[in-house]
Amino acid sequence: MYAIGDVTSMETPHGHAPFLPKAGVFAQGQAEVVANNIAVSLAGKGEMRQWDGIGSCHLQVSKSESAFLRGSFLSNPPRLEFHPASRKWYLDKVRRERDWLS
Repeated sequence: MYAIGDVTSMETPHGHAPFLPKAGVFAQGQAEVVANNIAVSLAGKGEMRQWDGIGSCHLQVSKSESAFLRGSFLSNPPRLEFHPASRKWYLDKVRRERDWLS
């Protein structure tokens, strides 16, 4: 049985946040792992994977700037990178949205 996204509750190893938040970025990463593992199971060859708990998001702060946060949420302690708002991160946000919708 496989489960991803909002139907799951994943405890964090550090206990600061008892469970990972329900976020699409986590569901997407989990889906890639589950798709791989189903393919490996059906083919009888290949390597099973585990989801790494890495996620990221943009925070739009103006019409032309966004900040960016990336984290390894299953690390103990969690590792977070914060990138201040800039045009660069806004353009990255626009590109990711376009890729997601295509």
